[in-house]
Amino acid sequence: MYGTDREACTVTRKNLRREVSNALMKRGYVRDGRMHLKRLARDVSWVVDTAPLDGGGDIAPFIGIRHDGLEELVADLLGLPLDATVASVGDNAGFLLNGEYRSWKSGQKVEDVTSAIALAEERLLPYLSLKNIFGVWNLTSRNADPAWRYREIARLILLGEVDGIDDRLDAARADFCRYEDQVCEQFRDFERRVRQHLSAG
Repeated sequence: MYGTDREACTVTRKNLRREVSNALMKRGYVRDGRMHLKRLARDVSWVVDTAPLDGGGDIAPFIGIRHDGLEELVADLLGLPLDATVASVGDNAGFLLNGEYRSWKSGQKVEDVTSAIALAEERLLPYLSLKNIFGVWNLTSRNADPAWRYREIARLILLGEVDGIDDRLDAARADFCRYEDQVCEQFRDFERRVRQHLSAG
């Protein structure tokens, strides 16, 4: 009997994430594992991360904006393969809505989760353009993604605002090169490619 109950609980735990994923697909999202993307314009998409669909019973959805041109340039400047599903900015639904982390447990309504995702999308609408995209951090007052400095510099390049790049590189160097390690080495390679890109342009 215990085995049967445990099995049933496992199925329930899996269902909320998968049901939210299915609901997102009905809204036009395309699923790629745990990641869900919905194209809004030629180079802009919503991104929702549900966490692994066969994982635990809770869900704490991440909602973000992906700018393809920005991600392509960041990958190029870092010398890394392009991740087609990563968001450029975003956060947990709760942080976007009211500044507090939010999650839902198995057994709660799918509609409660999808409604929160839709509300978070509404909050992000003013930040869809490359010019405004980093305004998202004004909503969350946090920046958990260490790659934001790379994106900030790439954004300036795309906008043609090259006068601010030296200051941003100095700030990034102070963050990434506190020690002579792999993190610093990656930054130095990035900086070299930025300089090459600017010289070629």
